[in-house]
Amino acid sequence: MKMKPTSVIKARLGIQPNGPAQKYFTDRCRIHMDKYVPQDTGDLRRTIDMGANYITYEQPYAHAQYIGIVNGSPVRNYTTPRYRTILG
Repeated sequence: MKMKPTSVIKARLGIQPNGPAQKYFTDRCRIHMDKYVPQDTGDLRRTIDMGANYITYEQPYAHAQYIGIVNGSPVRNYTTPRYRTILG
């Protein structure tokens, strides 16, 4: 029995690198992570760069929010106690 190359099989299933399955997984991660992203005005949640295999929050304060410290002082983390999804 002769099989097709692995790359052809993966492409047919959509599991090749940066393929439809990877894009779907990344988008689902973004949706699930959204409720844990601090929100005051919502800018941090709205300004993201998303590719097939990465999500980057682009606001300059995103890293400080993540680690909780800026210039040696604690950062105020805004929470969203009544999270409403606007994504769907």
